[in-house]
Amino acid sequence: MKRVRNISSAMILSNFSRKMKRMFGGHFKVQRSLVNVAMGREKADLVISGGKIINVHSREIHKSDIAIKSGRIALVGDADHTVGRETKVIDAGGFYLAPGLIDTHIHIEASMLTPTQFARACLPRGVTAVLWEPLWTANVLGKRGVKFFLDEGNRTPLKLFATASSGVPPAPKVMITAATEFKMSDIRQLLKWEKIVGLGEVVFFAEVTKGDPKTLEKIRASLVEGKIVDGSAPEFKGKELNAYAAAGVQSDHEAITLDEAIERLRLGMRLVIREGSSMRNLSELIKIITQRGLDPRHCCFCVDDKDIREIFKEGLIDHMVRRSIKAGIDPVTAVQIATLNAAEYIGIDRDIGSIAPGRIADILFVDDLSKFSIKKVMVNGKIIARDGKMLIRLSQINYPKWILKTIRVARKITPADFAVRTRRRGKVKVRVIKVFADQIITDQIIETLLAQNGVIRPDPSKDILKIAMIERFGKTKPNIGKGFVKGFGFKEGAIATSVAPDVHHLIAVGNKDADMATAINRLIEIQGGIVVCRDKRVLGELPLPVGGIVSPEPYEKILSDLEKIHEAIREIGCKLPSPFMTLAFSGCPTLTRLKISDKGLIDTVNRKIVPVEVG
Repeated sequence: MKRVRNISSAMILSNFSRKMKRMFGGHFKVQRSLVNVAMGREKADLVISGGKIINVHSREIHKSDIAIKSGRIALVGDADHTVGRETKVIDAGGFYLAPGLIDTHIHIEASMLTPTQFARACLPRGVTAVLWEPLWTANVLGKRGVKFFLDEGNRTPLKLFATASSGVPPAPKVMITAATEFKMSDIRQLLKWEKIVGLGEVVFFAEVTKGDPKTLEKIRASLVEGKIVDGSAPEFKGKELNAYAAAGVQSDHEAITLDEAIERLRLGMRLVIREGSSMRNLSELIKIITQRGLDPRHCCFCVDDKDIREIFKEGLIDHMVRRSIKAGIDPVTAVQIATLNAAEYIGIDRDIGSIAPGRIADILFVDDLSKFSIKKVMVNGKIIARDGKMLIRLSQINYPKWILKTIRVARKITPADFAVRTRRRGKVKVRVIKVFADQIITDQIIETLLAQNGVIRPDPSKDILKIAMIERFGKTKPNIGKGFVKGFGFKEGAIATSVAPDVHHLIAVGNKDADMATAINRLIEIQGGIVVCRDKRVLGELPLPVGGIVSPEPYEKILSDLEKIHEAIREIGCKLPSPFMTLAFSGCPTLTRLKISDKGLIDTVNRKIVPVEVG
C-alpha cells in the first residue's frame, strides 16, 4: 500500500505563502496607487457617489462614495479628494450597491453552454464569480478539456475558479465503463494550477468513511496546498457525516432536509444551499435562519446544475437572494451569504466578496432591494451590463476536433438491444428506479411486470417505462445496461440524451424499443445532445457536440431549441418540470440510491451491480 505523506508545519507555511502570492498578486501590482488614491496623492479613475452600500462586513446599509483605481477599490467614504479632471463620476443616487454574487458550486455544463456563453448569461444577472466543479468535462475530455474551458472562461470578465475533480472516474470500474482516469499525480498537478482553489466534490463518500487510503490521500493533497475540500454527501448523518468532516471535507451541498442542514452547521461544515433545475432545496433549508435562528455565516448558495431555460426564466444566485428575501431573510444577510460567505469559503475574500478597500470593483446597482432587481453590473471597475443585457462583446471560440468528436459507439443500435430478457413467464418482480420531480436522488422500489416470450415488458399504465444506458466512448461493443423506471409520466415515445453525470454515456427512457433505438442513433449522428421521438420519428432535438455535453451556439439559439424540445416533451405526455435533468441523473453513480449504468442497475450505496429481477 502506498504510504500517505505527513503534513508538516513547514509545508503548510510554504504553501500558505504561495497561496497568498496567488491571491494578492493583482492587488500588489496596484498597491501603491491604491494607497496614493486613498490619501489624495493620486486621483481615482472612477468615483461612485451617492449610493447606499450593502456592507456585508458590518451587515448594515450606509451611504458612501467609492473611489476606484485600476479596477480595484481604493477608498470607501468621502471621496471628494480623489476626484480630478480625468476622474469619471457615476451618480448612484437611488441605488443600493452590492458586491458581485458568487456561486460556490456549479457544473457550468448543465447550462448546456460553453464558458463564454455562460458568462454572457450570468454576468447581467449579477453573478460575477463562480466555483466550477469540472467533473462533467473531466470525465469526458480529461485534464486537457478542463484546461481548455478554464482558459476560455478566464478570457471573459467572469471570474472562473475551479476545483480539481476527485471523481474521475466517478465510480469503481466494476460499476461503470470510464472514459478517463485521474491518477494521484494528476490531482497533485491540477491543485497547483492558479485558478484551482481546492479538491472537487468528494463523491467517493463511502470510501471516506471506510478510511480508503487513496481517497484520503486526495483530500490530504489539497490540504497540503492550503486549499479547500468540497463535499458531496447525500443522506449522510451521524457517525458517517462526522467521519466525512473529520477527514477534511469542509462543505456539503447535498442536504435536503432541515435536520441535515442543522447537523452540517453544527459539525463546522459550510452548508451550501442548492437551488437548481431539478433539485430545489432553498425553501426547506433556509428555515435554519427563519425558523431556527441559527448563525448564517457558514451558509453559501449554489445552483449546482441549472439549464439555460431555467437560468433565463429565473436567474442564478440572484434568484436565490430574491427567494431568501421573500422567505423572510434580511436582505443584507441574503447578500452576505451570496458574497462574503462564499468568498471566505473559497479563500478569495481579499480580492472579491465585498465592497471594501483593496477589493476588485465588482459592484451591482440594485434599485429595489426587496425584489433585488439588478439594473447595472460593474466588473473590474467597468459597467459591462445594463437592464439584463451585456454591453460588451465576447470573443468567439473555435473548438478543435478532439472536443467536437467524442461519441464513438461501436455500431448502430437496434430495437433488440433494449430487450430485458428473462427465463420466467407471467408476473415477474423487478427492481425499478423511482425518480422525483424536484430531486436528483432516486429510490429503489419493487414492482410486478409481465414477462412474454422471454422478455419483461414495461407498463405505461403504472407509469413504468424502460431505461437504458449505452457506453459511448468506443471502449466496448458497446455495453448496454437496461432496467425500468417510474415517474416520467408518459405512455408513448422516447427521450434520449448524452448528458448523464458524471459518466456521460448515452441514456434513454421510453416505452417502445424502436423509439429508444431511433433516439439513440440520432444522438450518435449529431454527436450528442437531446432527442425526443415517437413512432420512430424525431419530434425535436438539441445538438450538444462540444464534448457531447454543451453547445457552441449563442445561448439565445439554445433557448429557442429548448423551447421546441419542451413542446415535443409535452406532446408525448411528460409533465416533469426538468425531464432532461431527471433522466440525466438517473444514471449518476455518485448519488443515491438505484441508478442505471452501461453495466446494468447499480446500487450506489453498496457500490455494486444488482439484477433487474428480484429473487
